[in-house]
Amino acid sequence: MARRALLLFFLMGVGSAWGQACNYTVAPVLDFGTIAGLPTPEVDVSASITVQCPTLSNLLLRRVCVSLPIGSGGISIADRRMTSGAFDVQYQLFRDAARTLVWGNVAGGQQRILEFPLLGGTLVATVYGRLFAGQTGKPVGSYQSILSGIEVREGSTLESCASMGNVYSLPDTMTPQLQIEPNCTISASPLEFGTVTNITQTDASSNLSVTCTLNGAYTVALDGGNNGDINDRKMQLGPDTIDYQLYQDAARTQTWGDTPATLVGGTGNGAAQSLTVYGRVPLQSAKPPGTYQDTITATVTF
Repeated sequence: MARRALLLFFLMGVGSAWGQACNYTVAPVLDFGTIAGLPTPEVDVSASITVQCPTLSNLLLRRVCVSLPIGSGGISIADRRMTSGAFDVQYQLFRDAARTLVWGNVAGGQQRILEFPLLGGTLVATVYGRLFAGQTGKPVGSYQSILSGIEVREGSTLESCASMGNVYSLPDTMTPQLQIEPNCTISASPLEFGTVTNITQTDASSNLSVTCTLNGAYTVALDGGNNGDINDRKMQLGPDTIDYQLYQDAARTQTWGDTPATLVGGTGNGAAQSLTVYGRVPLQSAKPPGTYQDTITATVTF
């Protein structure tokens, strides 16, 4: 009689068992908005990464670890930068609303950890961004940094982020961005023709000081003064007037006014720029003695 023994083999798995990977929705833009001129103000904005996870089949609680890369233009996690050509502005990404915990990667222990309830669900990881204040010497333009290769790790709460075997690089990117627009200020010095006994041709000059954001284009207009006519400027003393004119050039051939053909243009360099105003009183008939004046408004448009 033959006897047979039935051997039963058992295998017990330990660790994470997956029904499916989590789904991730990354906000495409972290927008710091538009600022006019420099230095930069402190700007705080936020965006989100939404994570939707199913229940783990072994009824363990799920843990997801999200790492953010340096981003294009950045030097390191501690020194993230948005760039525009050869220029950059510094910013940072944080895990907390107080903006004290930098959001980096698992290697630096700066990942964001999400822990899901037993039945899974949806959690939102807010990315808190800050543009640092006091940055100068930056030109106008669009600045951005592309965060590609956002890493996620999936496991159970029994695992540390570093030990998780389920590691993914998300196809989606997040782009922090900033627009710097030009800003200008202007100041003027008096134009003195001096003291004369006879009104012969008299030349004088003065300066305007214009400070505009680096690479920001601007134009400067001089209005018609009290007479309201750039082609017939007059200094006044009561009912009496003395004719004069303002020019863009030392040869005094190009009138400086407030019409498109008579404006003076330039490009900002981030520092004060001096623009010379050339004045001329032509030969004219004698006038009653006294101080003759006109008031010109200088306007910078950018």
